[in-house]
Amino acid sequence: MFTLITKRLEIKGFVETDFKHVYPEYLQLATNHLKTRKLVYVEDVAEGLENGPSALVGIFHGCNVGKQIIHVADRD
Repeated sequence: MFTLITKRLEIKGFVETDFKHVYPEYLQLATNHLKTRKLVYVEDVAEGLENGPSALVGIFHGCNVGKQIIHVADRD
């Protein structure tokens, strides 16, 4: 906090509802980027429920990349 005061920095929160009016524009842009592979996302998949605990611990140690998913079973 001392650094904030001495450098006259400002802390401002981010409220998602402040940008609700631009969401349709963002959705169109993001959808187009996903389709053209300009925007990609990463999932870190742990196979099997038995690997769930270690995957959870890995999250807290920064071992996962992107979204951590535990694949338990395929859908029928």
